[in-house]
Amino acid sequence: ESVAAFPSRAAMADQEAHEAALEEKARKWQQLNAKRYGISRKFGYVEPEKQEMPPEHVRKIIKDHGDMSSRKFRHDKRVYLGALKFVPHAVFKLLENMPMPWEQVRHCKVIYHVTGAITFINETPKVIEPVYVAQWATMWIMMRREKRDRRHFKRMRFPPFDDEEPPLDYADNLLDVDPLEAIELELDEDEDSAVYEWFYDHMPLKHTKFINGDSYRKWQVPLPIMATLYRLAGQLLSELTDK
Repeated sequence: ESVAAFPSRAAMADQEAHEAALEEKARKWQQLNAKRYGISRKFGYVEPEKQEMPPEHVRKIIKDHGDMSSRKFRHDKRVYLGALKFVPHAVFKLLENMPMPWEQVRHCKVIYHVTGAITFINETPKVIEPVYVAQWATMWIMMRREKRDRRHFKRMRFPPFDDEEPPLDYADNLLDVDPLEAIELELDEDEDSAVYEWFYDHMPLKHTKFINGDSYRKWQVPLPIMATLYRLAGQLLSELTDK
C-alpha cells in the first residue's frame, strides 16, 4: 500500500519566506542600481541640458551686476565671495586660451554662473607640436623686426587705472574697436606651398585626413609638410643632435 507524501505546513511556510526574502533582496538591488546608474538625481531632480547662449547674455549679466551696492543684489554677495577661490583657475584658463600673435582674434566657448559671479573659458587648446614650433619660430623673426620698428606694441604706464576708477565695460569701450592686424611672416607661395594655405589657422589641419578628428589628439603629416615645418622652425631648433 503506497502513501502520498505532502510537504508539511512548516516546510511550505519556510519556502514562502525564503522566496519573499529573495524578492526583497532583488528589489533592493534593483533600487540601488537605479540610484547608482540612473539619470535621475537626488529628490527626483534631473539636471536639464544647458543650451548655448549668445555672448550678449553674459555681457548683460556682468553689466547689470556692475554696481553690487544695490539692494536687489544683496543675496548674490555670498555667491560672489564663494567664487573668489576659483578666480585663479579662471585666470589660468584665460591665459591658456590667449590668442597667439599670429591670430587677430580668437573666439572661445565659456561657461558662466547665472549671477555673473565667475566665468571660465570652457576649452583646452591643443596643438600639433611641429606646426606650433614652426609658428613660434616665424614669430621670433617677426618679433626681432617688431622690436626695431615698434608697430604693434606701445609702452604702457602703470598703474593703468586709478584706484577709484570703475572697470571699463567691454561692450561700451572695446567691442567696436578693430583689433590690430595679426603678426605673420610672409610665406613664399612656391617654396612654402605645403603649408601656405593653413599655416596660421587656429587649429590647422583640423578637418583633414591628417588629424584623428575633433579631439585633435593624434596627427600624421606627410614628408613635404614636415620638411617645410622643419625649415621654418630652424630658428628655434637646437643644432645639437642626441647621441
